[in-house]
Amino acid sequence: MAMKLAFVGLKGHVGTVIAGAKQLGDVEVVAVSDDDPQRLAAFLKSDPLLKHTQGYEQWRHLIEHSLMDVCCIADENGLRAEQLLPLLERGIHIVSEKPLVTTLDDLDRVRAAFAKSKSQLTMLLELRHQPKNVRVRELIQRGAIGEVCQVATQKSYKWGDRAAWYRSRARLGGTIPFIGIHSLDTIRWVTGLDYTHVAALHGNRGRPELGETESHASILAQLSNGGSVAARLDYLRPAAAPTHGDDRLRIIGTKGFIEVNDGDEAVSLITDEKQERIPFGDTENLFVEFAKFLRGGPPPRITADDCFYITEVTLRSRESADEKKLLQVPPLRPVRG
Repeated sequence: MAMKLAFVGLKGHVGTVIAGAKQLGDVEVVAVSDDDPQRLAAFLKSDPLLKHTQGYEQWRHLIEHSLMDVCCIADENGLRAEQLLPLLERGIHIVSEKPLVTTLDDLDRVRAAFAKSKSQLTMLLELRHQPKNVRVRELIQRGAIGEVCQVATQKSYKWGDRAAWYRSRARLGGTIPFIGIHSLDTIRWVTGLDYTHVAALHGNRGRPELGETESHASILAQLSNGGSVAARLDYLRPAAAPTHGDDRLRIIGTKGFIEVNDGDEAVSLITDEKQERIPFGDTENLFVEFAKFLRGGPPPRITADDCFYITEVTLRSRESADEKKLLQVPPLRPVRG
């Protein structure tokens, strides 16, 4: 029997889910909603997979009137909690954009609802599925650089022409939860270490077009083994730069270091004994992995507990930046015991 899939909002990385659905071959896209009629119409015409899909301009109508097994939530970040809750109540499985929610109060509400629900949940933390990060994780796990001591990351983006909701703290959630979550989650996944403390700063100098959204942010964090993290974020990449983004990752251990940046074709590994360029690893589409889990396969690499934990870490980081103080991160606690 075909898996019935719906999309609430088209403002995120829905292409990943569409690609996975096509790869699986037995997924039916039954409904799509978006409040932009032009975007919705263009999407419905974009792929033969969508030729029988029902379009809705109001997401509530989609949830109330559609029979679905899985729903991809990719609407404005500030709407996420109100969209997740009725899906959890109905036991529908969820692929959510990040962050999971934009406030700690909403995180508590969704956590409580998920604990009682039959739904399964994953999040579009796509960097876990990038071949370069798969290889970095493998190298660290086999002890190629010894014990992790320090991690440095960068995510620098062009602002470009963005919709009004990107300029609102209530609707976007801020730069740290929106893009910092990728940095912090990637670090956690490749190192296998959780966080104990976070301290952050953010601001917006000379960029009124960003509204309430921070043009830059810096996060300092401590890992559970005592190692340190420095994550740089910005929307200041010049328009003339050759690419939209500039991502960088450097991990230093007791026996060497690993480095990989945007545009690289291999991971750099340097130790006392050698210097190597190591090809990227193999990976699987995020939605394909989740669908296999729903059909009885092993847990996906992005579990529900991961979604709740890393969302809390990023919201605590934003709180640290707002209040200019060091904050302790609660340990991971499985939502369903």
